[in-house]
Amino acid sequence: MSDRIVAARRALAELHDPEIPTVGILELGMLHDLRQENDVLVVELLPTFSGCPAIAVITENVEEALRDAGLGPVRVVTRADLPWSTDLITDQGRRQVAEFGIVPPQRRKLVVEDVVCLVCHERNVALVSSFGATPCRATARCRSCGEPLEIFKPVGAREPA
Repeated sequence: MSDRIVAARRALAELHDPEIPTVGILELGMLHDLRQENDVLVVELLPTFSGCPAIAVITENVEEALRDAGLGPVRVVTRADLPWSTDLITDQGRRQVAEFGIVPPQRRKLVVEDVVCLVCHERNVALVSSFGATPCRATARCRSCGEPLEIFKPVGAREPA
């Protein structure tokens, strides 16, 4: 791996999702590819959802971070042809999502009985709505402590074998 790619990865490791600022874009699994084509650094990003309002900001942040690190010229490509999946979120990313106060996605389909409340840590959660503040979230409420919860919905998650 070239020094430029290593430096680019280091710069991208500092970037966080604008909607969930505790989680990095690398931990979300949004970086699909990072390569050099001639003198241009090409960054391929996977949006978490089609039409994700944050992807334009993330693209600008990637370009700015790499330029500021002296790694230009840069071309950022948003890959709409490849599906992002919550399976791509790293363990650290799942912890970062929880630090923000959102229940991390399960590694399979959303089964509300498996959701643990971030406040009282009970497994007594009721789904209020499949829709949340953004397309990637659902709304729930803990029956034990009454706390409202946002749940990061699993996307493209594989069923356990």
